[in-house]
Amino acid sequence: MHSKVPQPSANRGVISILALLMLFGSAILGTFVLGLGPEEPTAPNAQLDFEADDAGAVTISHEGGGMLLQSEIEIQSPGSVSEWPGQEITAGDEITVSGLETGDTIAVIWNSPDGDMSAIIATYTVS
Repeated sequence: MHSKVPQPSANRGVISILALLMLFGSAILGTFVLGLGPEEPTAPNAQLDFEADDAGAVTISHEGGGMLLQSEIEIQSPGSVSEWPGQEITAGDEITVSGLETGDTIAVIWNSPDGDMSAIIATYTVS
């Protein structure tokens, strides 16, 4: 009598390897092509307020939202810029830009830690 026990196929191992390769290939594709990989840094969400006086000075105040790091913040202005009070800029911290005239613009720019990205997070034009 002959029993009909299925014999292992030589193709079975090849199919298993191909299935694993397709699984890993899909994971790599999903990670890098579809944007599921490491996230790019984004500009902080901080609320900045500008207050001008009659002497040509503007005070920039951090009014809320995310903390800013002094090393990542640049103030572009034709005036003279004072220093932030600390490395971490949080609600209540202020900086003054002086020597401004009507029409001058101040831009607060965030630069990513690696220097690959930047964004203007606030602007003010002296009126």
